[in-house]
Amino acid sequence: MVAADPHSPALPRSAATHAAAARREWRIALVAVVAIKLAFLLLDPDPRFFMGDSVTYLRTALEGVIPRDRSFTYGALIWLTAVLPGTLHGLVAAQVAAGAASALLVFWIARTLLQLRFGWALGATLLVALEPAQLFYERMIMAEAFGSVAWLAFVGCALAYARRGALPWLLGAVFAGIAGASLRQNAILVVLVVPLLLPWLQRRVAPAGDAHQALRTALSHTLLALLATLPLHVGYRHLVGHLTHAPPGYIGLAGAFEMGLVVPLVRAEHFAGTGCPADILGRIKPPLSDPWLRELHIWRGDGLWEQMKAWCRDPEEAARVVADRALRGNPLGLLPLALATLRQHFDAPSARWRMDSDLGRNPLGKDFIALIRAQFGFDPADVPFRDTVTSRAFDASRWWLTVAYFSTPFYVTALAWRARRRRDVTALAFATLVGLLCASQLLFAHILSFRYLHAFPVLFILGMAWLLGTRAGGATDCAVGTGRHRTMLG
Repeated sequence: MVAADPHSPALPRSAATHAAAARREWRIALVAVVAIKLAFLLLDPDPRFFMGDSVTYLRTALEGVIPRDRSFTYGALIWLTAVLPGTLHGLVAAQVAAGAASALLVFWIARTLLQLRFGWALGATLLVALEPAQLFYERMIMAEAFGSVAWLAFVGCALAYARRGALPWLLGAVFAGIAGASLRQNAILVVLVVPLLLPWLQRRVAPAGDAHQALRTALSHTLLALLATLPLHVGYRHLVGHLTHAPPGYIGLAGAFEMGLVVPLVRAEHFAGTGCPADILGRIKPPLSDPWLRELHIWRGDGLWEQMKAWCRDPEEAARVVADRALRGNPLGLLPLALATLRQHFDAPSARWRMDSDLGRNPLGKDFIALIRAQFGFDPADVPFRDTVTSRAFDASRWWLTVAYFSTPFYVTALAWRARRRRDVTALAFATLVGLLCASQLLFAHILSFRYLHAFPVLFILGMAWLLGTRAGGATDCAVGTGRHRTMLG
């Protein structure tokens, strides 16, 4: 006899009924997301600019100039969506579509992989569709909108592999990871490490009698992930080096950025044998010891990097050597630097200045304005100081972004604890990759920048939906696309 379980979301249904319900849920999610995105596109259709990143990306698209300090793949996307149709609004439309894709990836992750009830999954999806940073960067000529799709595809593939153990999902995570790394470098540590960890997380939930088979599977899948990851990442780094006439790296100026990260740890002896003057540090006017000035030493004319370019025989190689020596000489020195950056979130003048910068509130140069007018028939002169519905939302989101970032250790710990109790490898994989992303942001972000926190609100929404949804009885084995059902026999 089959007895109804008052806590079970549904009795078994036929495969056809289940598939029809799944299609209906997807239609609802798709219509809701598209309606939100179209409404905001009508309210706020114009592109926005972040100087000088946007200039660099547009030069790549218009002139084929490969940037040494930015993504060249984003420039290719601008060429495809803006230069070919002759309008920057084509790029905005494409980025809005990317934002819709990101929201629907969240629905897939929440409903199918985390197995939340439809209401919880749809709620998380709509929150992501409305999230201020997502909306704002759909209009900004920056790589975040497209990068978000690649990042969430990586998250989805990683969780799908954790849930199902199928090798194609693991390889999908590897390919999505390199696509994301070509657009934004924030998550490189995660996309390198997580595919190699996932087979061992899978092994933790294997039945006791299958221990040997689980070990063989973990070893073979790790080897295949490594064989996929190494050629892709090594090949991409060499391609970047070839195109930028620099040593292999994810960007051409990798050495300068590495040195900028550790500037307060740099000492005069680190320059020995690098082809730089022995007294080069004496020629630097801004203090090197202040961790809040690290960005200055990369970009400003009197900063360390610009002085190295002026006085060192091979500045890029010297920067790599100096950064390596500084870090090896004091590896724990990154921690106080990281804490100094964290403190900036609570320093009102610093946070206000950075938010204005991230909003692009800087005058556009006359040459740039003329270029945009000539190439795209759009007058950008007043864009930096024109408030719109999405710019105001992003401007008001400082504490939302800060909370989403700073809460990461707490909800990741809660997820890991619950995953351990329930032997839920999917939640454990989610906790692992979010934890690694947080650690990477903490250690390797040399400045406070709210756009660097772009991924954290989405992950916060997913994590909290998982915790609250399952606490409220919101998890179900009848999730979309799983084809699994739960019954009570009595």
